[in-house]
Amino acid sequence: MSFIKKRGLDIDNKILVFLGKQIHPVSTREISINLKLSWHTAINHCLRLQMAGKIDGYNIANLNVWSIKK
Repeated sequence: MSFIKKRGLDIDNKILVFLGKQIHPVSTREISINLKLSWHTAINHCLRLQMAGKIDGYNIANLNVWSIKK
């Protein structure tokens, strides 16, 4: 497994663990700050996880929020 692919899976797992601990949906900004990722990296991984059916994404006003799929 290449380093880039492993790093991407590590980020996905960190996001899933983080969202699993949250009571309410979390914004992309909160994810990026708490996991020390750029906003762009956080949104890309969240969108990929949403497309894979692992998390739910919502748009509230002009804010993307994410929660673990139940």
